[in-house]
Amino acid sequence: MFSKLKDESGQVMVLFALSFAVFCCIAALVIDLGLVYVKKSNLQTAVDAAALAGAQDLPSISTAKNAAVHYAELNGVDVSNTTVTSPYNGDSTKIEVVCTQTVEYTFARVLGYTTTEVSARAVAEKTGMSGGPFDYTIFSGSSSETLTINGSSQYIGGSVHSNYKFSINGSSQTITRNAEAASTFKANGSSITIGGTCQGSSITINGSKISIGSQVFGAAAIIDMLDFSATIQAEAEAAGATYTGNKTYNGSNIHVDSPIYVDGDLTVNGSSFIGTGIILASGNISFNGSNLKSSGSSVCFYSERGNITINGSNIELDGIVYAPNGSIIMNGSNQTINGRVIGNKISFNGSNINITSGEDDLDCLPQDSVKLVE
Repeated sequence: MFSKLKDESGQVMVLFALSFAVFCCIAALVIDLGLVYVKKSNLQTAVDAAALAGAQDLPSISTAKNAAVHYAELNGVDVSNTTVTSPYNGDSTKIEVVCTQTVEYTFARVLGYTTTEVSARAVAEKTGMSGGPFDYTIFSGSSSETLTINGSSQYIGGSVHSNYKFSINGSSQTITRNAEAASTFKANGSSITIGGTCQGSSITINGSKISIGSQVFGAAAIIDMLDFSATIQAEAEAAGATYTGNKTYNGSNIHVDSPIYVDGDLTVNGSSFIGTGIILASGNISFNGSNLKSSGSSVCFYSERGNITINGSNIELDGIVYAPNGSIIMNGSNQTINGRVIGNKISFNGSNINITSGEDDLDCLPQDSVKLVE
């Protein structure tokens, strides 16, 4: 009997060893794989934060990369384990962050596994209205229509850019800063002043008393228009400020402190505007009459798919006139825009037109924001 008990004791030991091995396998699956999952989740949180932090500093590549590495380190990722790429896929508004981390196993060591490497990746994008066409007082986005400034006593306080040819004709014309053309530049007339750099694939000057700060022979860069109509429409719908069909504004003290969306044409007759915001129309925008005011405010008049026409005299607008897919036509005299004129095509007809940009006129635009895109 003693021999039989001894045999059964040996069998128990074998069963125990097998059971312990199975237990270790299960523990390795449950505990160690669970640990890997938690570590990877934490690493993804760290890489998301790093990408968003880096995107905040775009388009400064070096600053953005340093910020991304710093935020990854704050979340426990060693500097040597963080890789930052910007521009990402040639896009200077995006930054990619990849982080890796080594996870040490506990129970899986019984099976011969000691460590594993986990990784996480995120791509963040910076969006907003800084830069691009909004860097200019006057911007013509067409690649086939010449930007032409005709007349007399036209004053442009800031820089002008054309994605095609640029021609300035007449007398007493002033551009205080740069005049850029992605093709040729021509100046014809008298008393024409360009305070900064004149740039074009070729530069032709005809006339008298023409003063240019400096000349750069070489085509200026082609700059894309920005489309933020969907954002404005959504914000207007959320605020209950949408109109279906054509709309006309008459009267004074029209408040624009939040986006307004008009699904149709917009007509403005001798009105005054107060506030900081955007009026978006899907169609054309027309300004008619005299003594139109938006002084002391920052209002963006944005035509999504149509033209913007300014008719009349003694008009003063504070803000931005924006027609990315249409023409902006200024007819009349004594027209002042304290802001920017940005359209696919620009046409000046008249005299004593004064357009001067400043930092405050950009207050009406959506602010820069960052978001994860991958």
